[in-house]
Amino acid sequence: MLDEMDRTILGLVQRDNRLSNQAIAQQVNLSETAVRRRLARLREERVIVSDVAVLDRARLGQTLIVAVTFNDDAPQTYAQFRSVMTADPQVTGLYSVAGEVDFLLHVHAPSLEAYEIWAEASLLNDPTVKRYETTVVLSTVKFTTEVPV
Repeated sequence: MLDEMDRTILGLVQRDNRLSNQAIAQQVNLSETAVRRRLARLREERVIVSDVAVLDRARLGQTLIVAVTFNDDAPQTYAQFRSVMTADPQVTGLYSVAGEVDFLLHVHAPSLEAYEIWAEASLLNDPTVKRYETTVVLSTVKFTTEVPV
């Protein structure tokens, strides 16, 4: 169970995970040891899943959002697609959704030509895919990895 201090610490490390335990301790009025213990517990409990660097996607290629619809709703179709897309490094987000489509994907490619090659190999050649629709991201208005705590 998270208490208010955990939530405050999580808010700080979400904005800057390079903050030292000492800097966090000063901001939340705890000892450095207490902060270190709390962060260790939050990592152990998988509340903090990863400490990463967030890259500027626009400098590294093209981001596309792809809506995929299957021919059928068989559980094995979903499981197989989930497995293949999870293993694909170009798929940076995979969401099973309710509604007209079955999955939404965030795909990152160095160019539109590279995306076209990927889509043909990964989606057009998949007999379970009924259709897919690609949306090209022109600009990112808001992107955050922060989760409200």
